[in-house]
Amino acid sequence: MKVLVVDDNPINQKFLYYSLKKYYEIETADNGLEAVRMLESQYFDVVLMDLTMPVMDGAEATKVIRNSVSFRNKDIPIIFVTTNDYEHERVRCIENGGDDYLIKPVDVSELLSAIDYQVGLKLQMH
Repeated sequence: MKVLVVDDNPINQKFLYYSLKKYYEIETADNGLEAVRMLESQYFDVVLMDLTMPVMDGAEATKVIRNSVSFRNKDIPIIFVTTNDYEHERVRCIENGGDDYLIKPVDVSELLSAIDYQVGLKLQMH
């Protein structure tokens, strides 16, 4: 399985990379626009999306992905992994098409469970 980690903070990228690399193939993007471009040209099974990033934030990137003409990316599981614990931001992310919303610091076993659950849901839909 291939996971795209989208986070502008190199420390957060490294934490997720090293926490998940024994389970998945990991690639990283530094902002939402970079993630959108990567999803246009590559296949991923799931996206771990930060919310607050320069260029394009995670909620806006999710909206662009959900409105994509590319079928395989339109339904990709998108799990927000963010420090932003405001309810209105959580609602915005879910309304824009996010599948789950986890608060950093995230527990790795909780993250693995969320990934398995969301990927399983998408597989059942197809």
